[in-house]
Amino acid sequence: MEWLTREVRFLLARLVTNFFAVLAITQLLDGGIGFPDRDTDSFWVASLSLAAILAGINSYVRPVVQFILKPVGCLLSLLTFGFSHFLVSALVFWIATLLVEDFVVSGVGPALLGTLIISLVGAFGSLVFGKRRTERK
Repeated sequence: MEWLTREVRFLLARLVTNFFAVLAITQLLDGGIGFPDRDTDSFWVASLSLAAILAGINSYVRPVVQFILKPVGCLLSLLTFGFSHFLVSALVFWIATLLVEDFVVSGVGPALLGTLIISLVGAFGSLVFGKRRTERK
């Protein structure tokens, strides 16, 4: 299984973790986030789509943005005691829900709570699957 490189395994682990996080969000934030009925195919397609978009954004787009904004982000993180990192996560979650038309975030509060749920499930996923490692040659 040569195609199953470390990067592919990491993306699959992040996809599974995000999928469970999205399912937790749909259970816990029923009023704050609009989504299709749970017993329809569109719910499962939208949930998997949102998980895949979150995995892609968090794996590739977010590190580039953080690298570019590192000088400002470091100062902002110091001034806000790390809350700015949480706000960036909420912005990423909100952008991901914009890309999946069946999920609608009704405000800032549900976006922050959704981000908190994703962070908690992601931390658990990191414990189970391990963190991202770079290959050394």
